[in-house]
Amino acid sequence: MSGPSPSAVLSLLRSQLTFHPPIPTSSFTNQTVIVTGANTGLGREAAKHIVQLGAERVILAVRTTSKGEAARKYIAQETRREDGVEVWELDLSSFASVRAFGDRAQQLARLDAVIENAGMWATEHQTVQGHEATITVNVLSTLLLAHLLLPKLQETGRSHPETTPRLTLVTSALHKFATLNARKSDGTIIEALDKPTQDWNMRYNDSKLLLVLYGQKLAATAVGADVCITFLNPGYCLSDLKPARTVGTKAFEKMLARTTDEGAWTLVDAVAAEKAAGRHGKYLDDMAVKRPAPWIETTDGQETAERVWTEINAVLGIAERG
Repeated sequence: MSGPSPSAVLSLLRSQLTFHPPIPTSSFTNQTVIVTGANTGLGREAAKHIVQLGAERVILAVRTTSKGEAARKYIAQETRREDGVEVWELDLSSFASVRAFGDRAQQLARLDAVIENAGMWATEHQTVQGHEATITVNVLSTLLLAHLLLPKLQETGRSHPETTPRLTLVTSALHKFATLNARKSDGTIIEALDKPTQDWNMRYNDSKLLLVLYGQKLAATAVGADVCITFLNPGYCLSDLKPARTVGTKAFEKMLARTTDEGAWTLVDAVAAEKAAGRHGKYLDDMAVKRPAPWIETTDGQETAERVWTEINAVLGIAERG
């Protein structure tokens, strides 16, 4: 994998210029949904739309509860519903916070869908929980949360066989632009990614590739779990998550970026119960099953996926034991 290929660039441009996400209409009646990173941007708008589609309970998982309360009030005003929206603290820079959130979720009567949308795009080196912040937040904590919430999703599937619980990991088409040169270094991939970099945009791309590599293995091991696990590309959207802005990126944004609402609609579509069939273990792009980076299917890609699975599981095992 050597960065963006011409076909990956053309695919991204074609998607941004020609696909306009339709407004989802799938029902979420009686359902409980968790949306991480829901205090702003795509997460907040996705949560709002799920409320509009009749969800009984929507949990805004946020790092700062005051911002979450502001989002809750915004959703109430927009939907004219004062009930059903809750704010729960979740700090992905803390494994303890992730574990506490997972424990709290086990007390839910049901859990129908989870949108793991929270993430970061670093511009400088920072270490949290012993790892570079991008890797901790976008990868390790995100996947730890997935493991912690899967039992409740599975339980819901058993007690409500009329529906299929869904879990989507929000990744990016930029995973196709990743190089993941860390796989060539001595030691583990995670150890190499913990080191400072001069290319924070590539670090973000690599983090999203790791989600797809690990996520596919997670889905493959969840046979019989009756949970639909997917990996979603919402496209290039107007949001608070973006690289350092330059004249070039501003122009690119103006020409190609989807609105925040359009991006949010792809999140909602990804966890629509009526669309779960045939999506398990798949990469979603433009609200359809698409092929992720072709490199993933190569020998190098498959061997790297095995390493990523083993290495991240080792880290998560340490995290879970505290």
